[in-house]
Amino acid sequence: MYKKNMGPLDRAVRFIVGVALVPIGLFVLGGTQGNAIGILAAAFALLPIATSVTGFCPIYVPFGISTLKQQEA
Repeated sequence: MYKKNMGPLDRAVRFIVGVALVPIGLFVLGGTQGNAIGILAAAFALLPIATSVTGFCPIYVPFGISTLKQQEA
């Protein structure tokens, strides 16, 4: 299992952006009519949704980024 590296604000923003991209890709950009750009936008929306649900962003790892505040013991 991967160590979480995303804080609550980061996760919330990604989730909102991901959920907003799905209808934009499907309806505004024509994904339901088979437009490749719309389908790609809707498919891309799954990435921010998945990272927000898991709390782990693989792009952050090589750069050593973490938006998660460490709890003091």
